[in-house]
Amino acid sequence: MKKKSTILYHYTSVETLLKIIENCNTEKICFRATHARYFNDPYEYNLAISLLKQSLVKYEKNNFIKNKKSSNFNKSFFTNLGLIFGDPFLFSLSENSDNLTMWRTYGADGNGVAIGLDKKMLEEYSNDKNVKNTKLLQCEYDKVAILSGLIRYWRLKYDQFNIEEGKSMDIHSFPFLFDLITFSFSFKRNEYIDENEWRLCTNEISNDETKFRENDGILIPYIEHSFEKNIIKKIIIGPCANKKLTKESIEMLLKTRKFELP
Repeated sequence: MKKKSTILYHYTSVETLLKIIENCNTEKICFRATHARYFNDPYEYNLAISLLKQSLVKYEKNNFIKNKKSSNFNKSFFTNLGLIFGDPFLFSLSENSDNLTMWRTYGADGNGVAIGLDKKMLEEYSNDKNVKNTKLLQCEYDKVAILSGLIRYWRLKYDQFNIEEGKSMDIHSFPFLFDLITFSFSFKRNEYIDENEWRLCTNEISNDETKFRENDGILIPYIEHSFEKNIIKKIIIGPCANKKLTKESIEMLLKTRKFELP
């Protein structure tokens, strides 16, 4: 049986690690979650929307729902899909501590680092009542399983909707939709299964916390998650980096910023 992970790893460049450490204060450290539409796989956002639609249609079909309520709900749901979806932001992690594919894709082609974060602290953060609309989820690579999960959501809550003809859905009246939408973004295509990915998923609807960075002439929306500094348990150096010099410089950086690892 596979040993349960206690640490999840965020693969990134040494430059990004420097920015993370430089920008932390005496108690807190921040990591960026990127808007789902600007993720590495450009199909993920549309795929999540498609799965959400498919799950609703399949639920109604499986339960022989063909009444007026079904028509009103479908019409309102799909018309207001943009509002319902809000702005999903994702922070990616992996169970893999040293994976060649991860290094190539996310770790500066092997010259970056994998920052190990305490999984229990991530779970506690996602369950904190002061952290809005955020969940830590393990990615699912089986499309049938993700659709089944979404249909279970509909089974639990569908009958609570009371959409009258001509009226729109009020997103604030249906907090369960945040769970539904977040869950849909935990799906990844099967070719990525070796990544063993987890995601901290946030659905931001106020835009008050949204910031921007520039990349290749495009403004990338992101939000920041603020954690206790001791959430970082390890820093693993990529296989293509100069191990000795990189290790020494990172240790010097941590020491000058009074940042201690276990």
